[in-house]
Amino acid sequence: MTQPPFSPPPGIPASAPGAPARNPLGLAALIVGSAGPVIGLVFLLVQAVLVARGELSMLAVVSTANGVLAALAAVVAVILGVIAVTRRGRSRVLAAAGIALGASGLVGVIGTVLYGIVVNLSRVYD
Repeated sequence: MTQPPFSPPPGIPASAPGAPARNPLGLAALIVGSAGPVIGLVFLLVQAVLVARGELSMLAVVSTANGVLAALAAVVAVILGVIAVTRRGRSRVLAAAGIALGASGLVGVIGTVLYGIVVNLSRVYD
């Protein structure tokens, strides 16, 4: 025996009128944007293990991989978020959150790169 498809009770619309439709690109932007901090945490733990084992020569490689992956995740989150925000009739909340996470990730990566440049320049002039 098959059941008939679900229908809302009489007087209640199937979906709220005027409510924006779901935005899968906005959700994707949020997920990718939140992947950056998770990647950073994993690489932080890897770096801690390397320091504990005395394998300091691998720190530069791990740090570079962390920066590249975090930058890629941030750029992809911003791009997906901007595309999702420009879609008409779709919810923009998740897209805006994805853009914010991606932008903060980019600021973090740029800050890290600038810090490395300043530290290296200070060694040259000492």
